[in-house]
Amino acid sequence: MKSSFWTRLPITILGIPAVIYVLNTGGIIFAGFVSLVIFLCLYEFYGFKRNNGFHPNYLIGMVMALIICFFYIEYPQPHLANIIAGFTFLIILSLFMELFSGKSDPIDNISITFGGVVYIAILLGTMIALRNWDALNGSRFTMSMIFSVWICDSCAYVFGMLWGKKKLIERVSPKKTVVGFVGGIVGSFVSFYLMNMNGFIQYDLSLVNIIILTIIVGVCGQLGDFVESMFKRDAGVKDSGKLLLGHGGVLDRFDSLIFTSPLVFIFVSYL
Repeated sequence: MKSSFWTRLPITILGIPAVIYVLNTGGIIFAGFVSLVIFLCLYEFYGFKRNNGFHPNYLIGMVMALIICFFYIEYPQPHLANIIAGFTFLIILSLFMELFSGKSDPIDNISITFGGVVYIAILLGTMIALRNWDALNGSRFTMSMIFSVWICDSCAYVFGMLWGKKKLIERVSPKKTVVGFVGGIVGSFVSFYLMNMNGFIQYDLSLVNIIILTIIVGVCGQLGDFVESMFKRDAGVKDSGKLLLGHGGVLDRFDSLIFTSPLVFIFVSYL
């Protein structure tokens, strides 16, 4: 336990201020950071399936992810025709590449390639569009969402460690408990309530709005963690990678945001 703490500490000390900096800066710096995270997550996701004997097309997946990031960078005025044309070309190219590759399980290889793009690039990439929305409206929904996710995870861990007994979805994640799950929801609600009360979000939210955001982060965000655990269990690995030392892989750190980002973006689009 003590060894794990000291292994994780440097990433925590350096990572949190770095994330806050790019969040506060926004623009191309934040978009570049999110794009890098997407590439690393996609690489780890494809690695899951390579462990199972499949062969996703890394090149096609990464280029598709780049196009999606560009789409979100251009929000709210993306060049939709160019993006559709680029996707069409890449889909056809990937099918031809699979045809001549001679690899087994072509349907699975193609499905995994495209599935990773949808699961990671399309969903997580919405953080770029959400940050652009903040810049246009003078709000801080992106930063508030990430802070709430951090608090939710911390409360879920503490509540589960102190009082958690009954497992939530044991076949997927044996350590997650019902009490921990509820604790995460409570932490999410309190964080949004306090940030709204103190004007941090810079957008006046009603109680109903806060409850909706709590469901997005506290419920959907935690379930997003379970989804990634399901993929890891299927691949027979404990962590998505080893890049972040004691924190596991990049996908392990951003799994909740894969679900919360698009849902928060949809929510603010209707405000």
